[in-house]
Amino acid sequence: MRIIVFIILMLSILSLAYGDLPTCYYTYDQITLMLEDFAAQHPDIAKMVQIGVSQQDGIPIYAMRISDNVELDEQEPAVLFIGQVHAEEVLGVQITMSNIGEILSRRMQLPYNQWINQLDMWFIPTLNPEGHNVVTANMDTSYRKNKRDNNNNGIFDYSIQVGYDIDGVDINRNFSFNWVHGDSLYHPLGFEKYDYYRGPAPMSESEVQALQNLCDQYKFVYSIVWHSARQGTLSEKCYYPFNWKNVRPSPDITLAASIASGMGNTITNEAGSGIYEAHPNLSRKGATHDWMYQQYGAIQVLIECGTSNLQPDSLLMVDTVQRCSNATRWLLNRSLPTSSAVPSNSLLTGLVTDAATNEPLEAEIIIEERHADWFRPRLSYAANGRYYRPLLTGNYTVRARKRGYFDTVESVMVNNTAWTMKHLQLTPRQAATLGGHVQSGGVDIPALIVIGDTWVDSLHVDGAYLYHAWEGEYPITIHAEGYYPYRGNVTLNAGANRLSVNLSPVNIIFEETWEDGTDGWEKEGPWVVQDVISVSGNAITDSWGGDGFYAINCDVWIQTQEPIIIPAEGNPLLSFDSHLYTEPVYDPVRVQISNDLENWTTLWQDSGRKDWWQRQYVDLSGYSGAQYLRFRLTDDSVDAELTDPGWTIDNIRIISGSAVANDATTSPALPAPVLYPNFPNPFNPSTNISFALAQPDHVKLEIFNIKGQKVATLADEAFPAGSHTMVWNGKDADQNPVSSGVYLYRLSTSVNTATRKMMLMK
Repeated sequence: MRIIVFIILMLSILSLAYGDLPTCYYTYDQITLMLEDFAAQHPDIAKMVQIGVSQQDGIPIYAMRISDNVELDEQEPAVLFIGQVHAEEVLGVQITMSNIGEILSRRMQLPYNQWINQLDMWFIPTLNPEGHNVVTANMDTSYRKNKRDNNNNGIFDYSIQVGYDIDGVDINRNFSFNWVHGDSLYHPLGFEKYDYYRGPAPMSESEVQALQNLCDQYKFVYSIVWHSARQGTLSEKCYYPFNWKNVRPSPDITLAASIASGMGNTITNEAGSGIYEAHPNLSRKGATHDWMYQQYGAIQVLIECGTSNLQPDSLLMVDTVQRCSNATRWLLNRSLPTSSAVPSNSLLTGLVTDAATNEPLEAEIIIEERHADWFRPRLSYAANGRYYRPLLTGNYTVRARKRGYFDTVESVMVNNTAWTMKHLQLTPRQAATLGGHVQSGGVDIPALIVIGDTWVDSLHVDGAYLYHAWEGEYPITIHAEGYYPYRGNVTLNAGANRLSVNLSPVNIIFEETWEDGTDGWEKEGPWVVQDVISVSGNAITDSWGGDGFYAINCDVWIQTQEPIIIPAEGNPLLSFDSHLYTEPVYDPVRVQISNDLENWTTLWQDSGRKDWWQRQYVDLSGYSGAQYLRFRLTDDSVDAELTDPGWTIDNIRIISGSAVANDATTSPALPAPVLYPNFPNPFNPSTNISFALAQPDHVKLEIFNIKGQKVATLADEAFPAGSHTMVWNGKDADQNPVSSGVYLYRLSTSVNTATRKMMLMK
């Protein structure tokens, strides 16, 4: 009975419309005028910057940058404050505008002048101006999202009933990291049916793209994003990244907790009975603070300011702003090189330079003890080589790496009361080339060459190839449809290197393309044949169309009903196409083999987000005779939110054959330059056209229609030796779209001319 009463009460609350917004809250026009005035009064330290526009109405999104020499990008850590993401949550706008005014008006005082001189501060009053306008105009003061026209009817469809706004995307569910866990369109469950829509695709919203572009440029170290919670149980808290469902902590969770707690300790709650509590984010929903950590290593804390009274009157609003501004001050002091106002300023910084030239380098910085494979590379600044990595005091191993250089690995002790400086130099590798032919029976054949590990290159070739890289050892795989693949490692010495391979026609021992269903297979779990995600035709998946999720603690598999006779000779090899999206480490997929259906040997294993098609090969040497194959996914979760879309498999084959690397003295001569087949082909709307030069040359790359009439010129200039890629967008010289059909692309150099065909299909 108590549960029923609670549900009825919640429905009653959520069915009510909010009242009018108190007039003390800034409108978008007022915000804009205030920012303009701030910049005009303090032109040396304050700059109003447009970072993007809103999704539907194209309203400018403004930020205020505050720093000494504000027109320059100096070697100073960047700190970001976002006042508003959800439209109804207006308190953060007031806090952010107050912070800007306070810093500028007290610019000559401590610690404000320290912040201005030593930090690069960015304030975005609202990331959602079109939603903000809906609220401040009192159209719907419970509105949350932007105004994307979800049903494409040209009308802004909203409702004053909480949660029933048909249009709009929840910006805080649109970020790419764990976007799949956000609500789909018109989510049928819950009280707020439409309020948490994640958008049609990850990063689809222009507001999110604006933030991404800003973060790509400035690589923020710390950040606050202000929110307010409808549910009072979530209010007055500081959420940091992350500990999903209390069992999946981020590598930097202890650091993030210390920063969130430091800020929370400075904010007295509205009742005056305590402070803002710090908690890890528990959910995987495409939220801003998790995304900024995964993408950039930024420690962003989401602060739920105020109570469930999201839009209090002027007196309480001012009181909330004053109390919450303590967190801004605390974080800015934490960002300084040293400050007695905070218990720690621990941070690792330094310059990454070329050991030969001392020029600054943009390189990846890895802290081995705090690293995860799902991190996007944390990079130093290209312009000056400076990097910043917030860390707690302790001993760490720092690795700097960049393509074309040898890794540098150093040990460092990070101090507590001040920044720790560690400069890193990278030694350049010498340039190397690899050239040759892919052939069968002495005849050039089309192939895909995949070379590299950390940095992987793919060459779509038509026999001859020329690859530019650096000295070192690289894994290499050469695929050619209908032929046995070449797999191995190649050592490139400085200068020219040769590798030509001869691939035999493939002998197919076993094949499954799923075009005839699942006959011949035993299944455990919801495996289904579908054509939504496949290389071509059908593929089998444990989640329909890739949109579902595997079950908690599942153990699902498919295995052959009858044994496959694997030969002892002929280099037997299993190949299959894999499309994978599972939780890294915890939810592995495996390929297993058994001769008795009881004892299974794992031949191959993987996990993580690799949701594109990859051809996988597994050596079956040593497993001759009658063998069963099993493809298996297991989950180790305590909550459905820790599961993911799963595994899709296509084109399972067991093959035999040979792939022989030719000696350099018998390799056919390599023509130069090399014009590669465009990719993709057919294409729509654009395609990549690649070529390689053995030496610097003047290059002309032109597009012609089938009648021989020139359509566009992609290049007419000097190029250095190396591999180059141009993109044709399917438009003529006047940027008019061209029609579907066959087109020719021609590469002309001082050595020779090469022409190939491609097809545009609309």
